[in-house]
Amino acid sequence: MSEELDFERFTEIKERMHELSRVVEKQRYLNKRIREQEVLIVKLEVELEMEQEDVEKLTRLSLMNLFHTILRSKTDQLELERQQELIAVLKLQEAKQILKELKEELLAVGEQYVSLSNAGSDYNELMLRKETALRNSPHTVDELEEMEEHISHKSLLLKEIKEALSAGRGVLSSLTYASEHLEKAENWGNWDLWANGGLLSTHIKHEHIDDAKTSIHNANRQLQDLHKELSDLDKSTNIHIDISGTLKMADYWFDGLISDWLVQGRIKDAQEQVLRALEKLRIVVKSLEVELSNAEKEVSQLKAKRIAWIEETQ
Repeated sequence: MSEELDFERFTEIKERMHELSRVVEKQRYLNKRIREQEVLIVKLEVELEMEQEDVEKLTRLSLMNLFHTILRSKTDQLELERQQELIAVLKLQEAKQILKELKEELLAVGEQYVSLSNAGSDYNELMLRKETALRNSPHTVDELEEMEEHISHKSLLLKEIKEALSAGRGVLSSLTYASEHLEKAENWGNWDLWANGGLLSTHIKHEHIDDAKTSIHNANRQLQDLHKELSDLDKSTNIHIDISGTLKMADYWFDGLISDWLVQGRIKDAQEQVLRALEKLRIVVKSLEVELSNAEKEVSQLKAKRIAWIEETQ
């Protein structure tokens, strides 16, 4: 009898939670409509003010009025302006009425929300009570623990993928930054060679070289973290990367050249090394993103399966 009551209670609470989600969505919709209606009212108020000014202009004595009178068109014109004024008044009244109705509806929906707001806590309380009972039962405890162990294993894998992806994106950011500065250094170097840019262009070129060198050093340090994170995933993924040598080569080009950069071609060589490393790294990051998406879906499905099992198990 208690199990039947639990099942009925679950059904009733889930229906309330579903209704609560609909109420929340309705609140969002009504708030959006109210904001739009308030903007419309401001627009209509401006339009009405303009129409009233047009009527007022025609009712005042002026050379224009005299002109219309001579042509016997003032009355017709005034009638037209008053009709347009009336239309603007009616539009504004209708917009204000709609706003009033929307606010009344939002108030009613708010009362619904209050009546349903404890559905979530009721559900959690009932789930905790039933889960405790299942954990204490020799007939269900093994199955429950097996599901939880599976979820724990997949959640750990998900955490490791996130850490590897974060490390990969860090290397990617540093290498992208290095590539940008190498390109700028090359441009300033060309200006120095072909246009005799002088001390200023040489100084700017060296600043970009310094920035690129720092970024490549950072990338090499971050790459060690990436290798470590990828090694944690060896049993779960086939993603590997080997660009350390490539980056070291790019780094070597700078040794002893910060104060005496004579060979413009070496900037280009370093850029080519970095671009090759970037190409490999983007493949790794993309693969990790796919792995992450799949792992997130799997963990979500496992958790949903566990919840459904607890709800349905008698």
